[in-house]
Amino acid sequence: MSSHALSDTLFVEPFAGMAGDMFLAALLDLKDERFTLAHLRELATALVPGEAQLETETVWRGSLSGLQLDVRTPDSGTMPHRGIAELEGLMARVPQLSDAARARARAVLWRIAVAEGRVHGCRPEEIHFHELGAVDSLIDVCGAVYGLERLGVRRVLSTPPLVGSGTVRCAHGEMPVPVPAVAELLRGHPHHLGGGGERLTPTGAALLVELVEQFGSPGDFVTDAVGYGAGHRDPREGPPNVLRVQLGRASAVRARPEVWTLECNLDDMTGEELGFLLQRVREAGALEAWSSPVSMKKDRPAVIVSALCRDAARAELEQVLFDHSTALGVRWTRSERTECARRDISVEVEGQRVRGQRRVRPGADEGAADERDLAFEYDDLAALALARGISLREAESRVRRAALSQGL
Repeated sequence: MSSHALSDTLFVEPFAGMAGDMFLAALLDLKDERFTLAHLRELATALVPGEAQLETETVWRGSLSGLQLDVRTPDSGTMPHRGIAELEGLMARVPQLSDAARARARAVLWRIAVAEGRVHGCRPEEIHFHELGAVDSLIDVCGAVYGLERLGVRRVLSTPPLVGSGTVRCAHGEMPVPVPAVAELLRGHPHHLGGGGERLTPTGAALLVELVEQFGSPGDFVTDAVGYGAGHRDPREGPPNVLRVQLGRASAVRARPEVWTLECNLDDMTGEELGFLLQRVREAGALEAWSSPVSMKKDRPAVIVSALCRDAARAELEQVLFDHSTALGVRWTRSERTECARRDISVEVEGQRVRGQRRVRPGADEGAADERDLAFEYDDLAALALARGISLREAESRVRRAALSQGL
């Protein structure tokens, strides 16, 4: 088995902070043929045609050298002011981005919009500001998820990031460090103050919060490649402005991930309101959300609304629940759970593309195909069944056979 097949974990060390371009440069500095500057340029051309030129060079930051990525845009008197809807439209036309990568990029951008919305007192959909709409930020986010996918990264681990200290001047005037958007993004996540000036940007923070499975030591780790991404500043104070990433293999023995269960009882909301609430809870970061029928005081029919989430999503879920329900309180329970990894797959069957997922059970061989571990998107199965005039069950049977024959 090649080292590529084994190296599925990226360990990020933002000991001096992180920006989106530093993360991309560090991935390129791994010098892996699966993700090169040529790949990134192709993505940028498809994403924002004619709006960016990409160049790299090796530079020194203090006592360390690293790869610096320059995203050069045409000179203009105004920066682009794009919102989430416009950014999604740009990503939708990019063939290099898979559905999974596109969803991941949207999640990163959405986190930035939510954080900025809190700072400016408006809804995320209303945010139109140059930090989110800038060409380089869009390339940083889409390039990051694209690079991880091409490199076969399935898990991202990280040490707590350095955020900086003091104040920084930006488009909104002089701001404390971490800037308000970064402080919002880091709710519930460990980080370190210090370093002088701004060390962690909103894009860098959003990438870490969305992509990282666990902050802290990776335990036993086998490194196969190391990359250094350099920032554009070379501050005299604090550690060298460099980000290190290591591509390798984490220990097979892992601590069970922790999840939180949210619950509240509701007896005065309509079915439509409950459905709307559950959808908002899922969008806010819940791993899953559901309702269960119960009887409450005076034997009135009611429901328990429940949701599972990571620690970082608790504040957001609470806010959504109080905004969109009549709840007077929320119960929280912390649990450990054993989790199966999931791999996105795509199967071509009789001219139809069917998306799905493969479950990887703990201790199972990732290369071994087992039909018990395959699940497919209903909409794609239904489209195949209608196109071929067959039953839904027969469509699923054909897709399952095709997936197994292809070793997916």
